[in-house]
Amino acid sequence: MRPQFVKLLLLAAFTPFSLIAQDTMRLSLKDCLDFAEKNQVKIKNALLNEKTSLALNREVTGLAMPHVNAKAGMTNAPLVAAFQVPNFIKTIIAGDGTNPGLVSNQYLDSNTVANMPNTMSLAFQPKWTTTGTIEASQILFDPSVMVALQARKALEDLARKGVELTIQDVKVSLTKSYYSLIVAEKQKSLVQQNIVRLEQLEKELKEMYKTGFAEKLDVDKITVALNNLKTQKAKVDQMVGLAYLSLKFQMGMSLYQPIKLTENISEENLGSDLLKESIRFENRFEYQMIETMRNINAYDLKRYKLGWLPTVFLFGNYGYTLYNSAKPFETGSSWQSTAIVGGNISMPLFDGFQRRQKIKQAEFNLEKSQNNLDNLKTALSLEEESAKISLSNNLRSLETQRDNMKLAEDVYNTTRTKYKEGVGSSLEILNAETALKEAQTNYFTALYDVITSNVDLQKALGQFK
Repeated sequence: MRPQFVKLLLLAAFTPFSLIAQDTMRLSLKDCLDFAEKNQVKIKNALLNEKTSLALNREVTGLAMPHVNAKAGMTNAPLVAAFQVPNFIKTIIAGDGTNPGLVSNQYLDSNTVANMPNTMSLAFQPKWTTTGTIEASQILFDPSVMVALQARKALEDLARKGVELTIQDVKVSLTKSYYSLIVAEKQKSLVQQNIVRLEQLEKELKEMYKTGFAEKLDVDKITVALNNLKTQKAKVDQMVGLAYLSLKFQMGMSLYQPIKLTENISEENLGSDLLKESIRFENRFEYQMIETMRNINAYDLKRYKLGWLPTVFLFGNYGYTLYNSAKPFETGSSWQSTAIVGGNISMPLFDGFQRRQKIKQAEFNLEKSQNNLDNLKTALSLEEESAKISLSNNLRSLETQRDNMKLAEDVYNTTRTKYKEGVGSSLEILNAETALKEAQTNYFTALYDVITSNVDLQKALGQFK
């Protein structure tokens, strides 16, 4: 991630001022969390996943609703196969030699009758056929659809818990980054204070050197320490700039938007009371999701167990058909109406024991879900204990570092007084200044560790919202 943020910093450095000259946003931690909830990409995608899940659930609901379709079509038969059948017209008119026909022989021309063929070709396919139909169907009973409808709420809960878990993870990470940046600003301020202190000391030593009360070596040592401190400040400034870019990236904010953090880091409300509380598994989103998955697997098992029940549905259609022998929609042709109404019932009698094996698979999946739930309880309990131990240790470390910082300030002040009075050395001052700077850094690092472990414990207890 570091090379990526270096690139972002360089990009911001070479961006025209007109693009970044915006009003500075003053942001509290809550402001940052609210902004991220609306703009962070992970949260946006989680919300889209939830909408996708809801759309799938509505699709399942559609299985239980009537289905209506309209169809229209036209066919042309350029070549029609004809069937050869006995010439029943000849038989009807002239008879077949055994039975007389409708017309007496005295009125018939025997040669004409003899020349009539004994077979004739019949074609039953019209040249043009036009149809228009409306079809409707309705499921009356289907066990798989019934169980799917019952599982809709569990699936919606799973999608919603996924969003809540994503929001929680983003907020936890963002909270740590926010306070990390505040600590970095504090360290930056401390470095500046140390620079001011050394500059004042350098000025005093130069005056003492001019009057003969200090050596040139003492002045040079302070100057070297001051230059090193200024170099350190330049690095701290760069790291703080990167931290701001990282924070804005985590929020989903433009990297060119100037911001100022308004929160202050202090030792108030450090979460020592949380050490007395116990975890409630039902408050953890991870637990809720696994529990919901177990319920979904239970519905899956129920679906296969009900697979022996019959499926019942109704259907019907109504339409018109138009036949034309010469051209479509020929004058004089008429539409013929058709209608069909019916029902269907289907019951599985033997499926090669497939349903039995599917039931076993669903039972195994349900058992695995319960195992995962039990294992998650153990993991969450471990996370709780680890967070409590971490917070407890960090609180003790903070107390120690607070005392060390106060002691280092006293040592520095005493050493400086001794040097002014001529009973101390420049090396003692440099050592005291280094010790003070280290104690200050350790104090704010310990304070940050307490805050982050406090956040971790809130999450472990299911209290971080």
